[in-house]
Amino acid sequence: MTLKYELLKRLVRLIGLKNRWTGKSTEELLENRRRSNARNRIPDLKDDEFEITRIQVMGCPVLKMIHKVPVKRANLFIIGGGMISAPRPASIRKALRFAKESGLDVYVPYYPLCTEYPLTRAYEMIHETYKVMLEEYTAENISVLGTSSGGNLALGMVPYINDGHADTPMPGYILAVSPGTCVDTEEEWQRMLDLDPLDVAIPAQYMKTAEEIMRHGDDSVPEYMIRLQKADFSGCPHVTFMYGTHETLYACAPSFEAAMRKYHVQYDMIAAEGMFHCYPVFPVCREAKDGWKEMVRLLRTNTGS
Repeated sequence: MTLKYELLKRLVRLIGLKNRWTGKSTEELLENRRRSNARNRIPDLKDDEFEITRIQVMGCPVLKMIHKVPVKRANLFIIGGGMISAPRPASIRKALRFAKESGLDVYVPYYPLCTEYPLTRAYEMIHETYKVMLEEYTAENISVLGTSSGGNLALGMVPYINDGHADTPMPGYILAVSPGTCVDTEEEWQRMLDLDPLDVAIPAQYMKTAEEIMRHGDDSVPEYMIRLQKADFSGCPHVTFMYGTHETLYACAPSFEAAMRKYHVQYDMIAAEGMFHCYPVFPVCREAKDGWKEMVRLLRTNTGS
């Protein structure tokens, strides 16, 4: 590992990023996120190569970053935030950078959060956003990129389609970066606890709290939305997983691999040794910059033709 990476990890520990997810009751945590989200603003981006507009899906904003020179391929970029934080301006600027480097049109949904709704609402909105994209692009020319909890929503599009939405075609490719899911077995939980001292961002304990947050008082939330490794991945397109080996969510990687094999899904598992949660989308050191380049390459080469 480079010295810059080691210094970055030390800085993250010092600022206490991990502590933001612990030490509060569920309601205190949600209220903290509500205040933060209220201060958040959608940035007014401009770029000579793009038409950047905003549409509404189920009353929620979706940013469209469309190349002025028309392209036939698009990406649904689902940004994470523990299901309780809206995309930050820096993340949106990064999405524009991704659109430029990948050559894809990009749609970024501000999906309903579990500060106010059960997780079913986010799944529905993501599905409706995808259907809007299908009006402009063929399914095989649409890829989905999800980071952290956005990775849950990206992968979750498949079981959601299988759960009563079979009239919607599957997207062409899914890249899930550090997908968030709650543990299902004691074995997963033990792996998560073993990884917890190495993770500078996401504490294992939050993945216990996350179930209560994602249900938001609604016990009818389907089990696969909470524990995605138990989902029906029938008909799933090619999936690539990207994890750092020093993150708690990596504990569920073996279960995802088992699910992919069960449903005969073509998949790749990238596990970057010693790297942190969602490392490709924080390209601030050489190792993470390499992850960003690989992420862009994967989506550029696997999104349609």
